Amino acid sequence: MSAVSALISHSAIVHLHNLLADDMQRVNQATLGHAQSKVGLVEKVAQHLLCSGGKRLRPLLTIACSHLFRDQPGYAVQLAAAVELIHSATLLHDDVIDESDLRRGQATANRLWGNVPSILVGDFLFSKAFQLMVEAENQKVLEVLSKASTRIAEGEVLQLELLGDLNLSLENYLEIVGAKTASLFAAACQVGGMIVDMPVWLEDDLYQFGYNLGIAFQITDDILDYGPGGEKLGKSVGNDFFEGKVTLPVLLMCQNPDFFPVWESWFDQPSRNEDDFKAAQNLLQGQNMLETCYEYTKPFTEKALHHLSKMPAGVMRDALNALISWI
Repeated sequence: MSAVSALISHSAIVHLHNLLADDMQRVNQATLGHAQSKVGLVEKVAQHLLCSGGKRLRPLLTIACSHLFRDQPGYAVQLAAAVELIHSATLLHDDVIDESDLRRGQATANRLWGNVPSILVGDFLFSKAFQLMVEAENQKVLEVLSKASTRIAEGEVLQLELLGDLNLSLENYLEIVGAKTASLFAAACQVGGMIVDMPVWLEDDLYQFGYNLGIAFQITDDILDYGPGGEKLGKSVGNDFFEGKVTLPVLLMCQNPDFFPVWESWFDQPSRNEDDFKAAQNLLQGQNMLETCYEYTKPFTEKALHHLSKMPAGVMRDALNALISWI
């Protein structure tokens, strides 16, 4: 857990990790164990990503949601590992698509070993995740995580289709965010409760808690890409800008006809440089656009709080409430 803890910088998520330290240690062991392979390169690539740090937020949600209903999470540990493997597979694929050189401050797998091994090891991790799902012997759990995996892939393709489109609508943006990020948050939460036999009538509330939390998380992440503050949370700022992704700050700026041509001049280029990025940051901050974007998270955090309030009261619900505030 040391690599994970190094990137956790806020008391709310630290508290949740501390509450679930033993379970998360087991999740880490299960994740790394299922990334092992007799093929040396497969294991090198997988271990490189899995040991590079990160908050392990998605598997943490699976374990936390199982503890809402039972003291012992049981098979939720294995499902949390499956969730982390799915997430890790998408990161390997993302880095190839985005031609990224750095992730979490380290060289990406595609930079070190090339695109083909990264894609194939991503596929390997997806397969391992599905093995863990099947072992749960729960058809509904398999359906939930399979659907989330499908939506992630659809979100990736939709984002690629709309890459650099400065006329992107808020609806399209939220559709991408909902598919790429929120769908796995939602599934991670839902299966955590399902595997410990939570009441059926609470399944949708747990799903909606995770979904709305995921939307708020991604909007915040998109804001932090333009800083300030992203570096303090272990985030490499500017990636979205350099990759030509139209996220919420850009989308809202381009709704103003005075600023559309400026962004068009940047995004019409095959690439952007550091001076362009600094100018973009100054423009956003000068218009208080980042503060405006934070207002867009409020409906989603309020919905997350509403659905979480339906869950059994106790230490775990309080910790998840605090996590919403951290987002």
